[in-house]
Amino acid sequence: MDKELLQKLAKRIKELRKEKGFTQDDLSYRSGIARSTLGNVETAKNDVVFSKVKQLADAFELSLSEFLNFE
Repeated sequence: MDKELLQKLAKRIKELRKEKGFTQDDLSYRSGIARSTLGNVETAKNDVVFSKVKQLADAFELSLSEFLNFE
């Protein structure tokens, strides 16, 4: 994934998590993604496969288009 896009996605995930009042552990439980993986995604250290993006959108109760609506 393009580094700039990865950074935007990382920022979006962190913003949504804080907006919802979730800890990384909460989001891990809701999404089924390991907390360590989420930490690496939020800091743009790891690339994200599409299936994980869908799991995160579902955890935030957002459609993919809503979840990927970042600038």
